[in-house]
Amino acid sequence: MVQMDSKSEEEISVVRLPRSFEAFLEIVAKLLGLVIVYLIFECVGNILMGDEFRSDTLLSLVVLPAIYILKDLHIILEPYFIKIQLNDEQVTVESGILTKRLDCLNLKTVENVELITTPLGRLCGYSSLNVYAYGSWVEIPFVKSPLPIKEKIEMGKRRACT
Repeated sequence: MVQMDSKSEEEISVVRLPRSFEAFLEIVAKLLGLVIVYLIFECVGNILMGDEFRSDTLLSLVVLPAIYILKDLHIILEPYFIKIQLNDEQVTVESGILTKRLDCLNLKTVENVELITTPLGRLCGYSSLNVYAYGSWVEIPFVKSPLPIKEKIEMGKRRACT
């Protein structure tokens, strides 16, 4: 394990391209699911109602869910706008494309560190860490080699307790 002085800051690497690809696949899968549901309902409508069935009405019911899915397109670019700093005292996460967000969490108040890994994250060696403290939490998204970082955060917690 690497020891850091309380003044030294380490920038944590974020996985960008694989995470962007994964986000793109998630959106495509949701849209594909919507297309499949549309085709199933169109088939059932034609069987039940015959020539009286109007597929344009069904299509109008699919537009709103499609817009809801497409509103999340920004998550494809999200990994390119994340900056993470870690030192012995705190973790700082800057994120956001248009609306910027700055999250800081003091390590001496850390209660729990949760590691979340997607299937592509397992293949490419990245995860997101949720760091929980008394009354707050911070997400450290798409981190390369997350286990050493988790250990540093937990070590900062232990050092603060002694």
